[in-house]
Amino acid sequence: MGIKYAVLKIAVGAMRVIYAPMKLQRTKKKVVIVSRQSNKPSMDIRLIERYLKENYPDIECVVLCRYLDNLNPVAYLGEVLKQMKHMASGRVILIDGYCIAASILKHQKNTSVVQMWHALAAIKKFGYETIGKPSGHSREVAEIMCMHRNYDYVICPSEATGKNYCRCFDIGEEKLKFLALPRVDEILRPNTILPEEYRAKGIGAFREALCREYGIDEKSEIVLYVPTFRKGKDIELDGIKEAVKNTDFTLVVKVHPVFKDVQFTEDDYCENIIVDWKYSSYQWLSVCDRIVTDYSALGVEAALTGKPLYYYVYDIEEYRANVGLNFNPLEELPEVSALTGAELRTILYKEYDYNRLKAFRGKYVSVNTDDCTRDLGNFVAGLTE
Repeated sequence: MGIKYAVLKIAVGAMRVIYAPMKLQRTKKKVVIVSRQSNKPSMDIRLIERYLKENYPDIECVVLCRYLDNLNPVAYLGEVLKQMKHMASGRVILIDGYCIAASILKHQKNTSVVQMWHALAAIKKFGYETIGKPSGHSREVAEIMCMHRNYDYVICPSEATGKNYCRCFDIGEEKLKFLALPRVDEILRPNTILPEEYRAKGIGAFREALCREYGIDEKSEIVLYVPTFRKGKDIELDGIKEAVKNTDFTLVVKVHPVFKDVQFTEDDYCENIIVDWKYSSYQWLSVCDRIVTDYSALGVEAALTGKPLYYYVYDIEEYRANVGLNFNPLEELPEVSALTGAELRTILYKEYDYNRLKAFRGKYVSVNTDDCTRDLGNFVAGLTE
């Protein structure tokens, strides 16, 4: 382990030496958006980039997206150097996760680093809350890599989430900027999420097309199941199958996009279960009747739709021990949370408490949601002055 730490320290030192002459140039009205969540810009990044270009044409907007796990660390160095080149002259560095160059380097005085986390809530523990846990890093690595350091602002949609962010990012409350992510606009106005050919026709037409494509009875209620990513574990479907077996529900399973190699057998499918790879979770969210999830922040996003939300948390004790949770649905929403498929089946047939759902939504998204892209875009643009 000593060699590993030494190598990391040398790499960090080398990056700082390389960055020093890069900063000799003046900064300009430039926003550098960096993500390693995917090789393609996320919905949030696409929306904020488009808003800035349409409303602030004098601001240069650079988007750099590269999924780290697709590359070996040596190959990723080229991407980091590209990030450094743009950061050296940018006035805003906008990131949606831990970014090596943003955190370990000392940027120019008039450069602001803004963290807009890639989820709408901190349901799972991460960052400094997971140090020493199987899902986290050691204290030594966190310190060497300056994990989540240098943030001037952290975008946050509520006080409840802000408290979690303060622990996860190890920051003070003064760095919280209470705004929602641009994706909220798409969730609240879902026609924009639909495949292009259905945006003018509307959600009803898209649902009809899905029913034809997958052989879904149009009278059937569509239950969207979105389980979170479980590293090194397969998706367990036995319980959820028990919940919908011999019912009028149609269950649509959407696997986490990181879980690309999951394999399903013929036994996993039955007459009213669909495992879909073609359409996004947000597209199914626009047409489904109910949502079932577990430890995913999509639960908070789903609450924005006003549709019945349920939690199926069969492995909650194991998950709390290995990853950690800031949110326990068995305590916050016990009437719609289940440990077994049989419990979930019973809950699905009970009358739903929409007032409780509204309160849940208000707790985790308390900011104004009239135009989230505009609000964040104007804030970011203001930092370039």
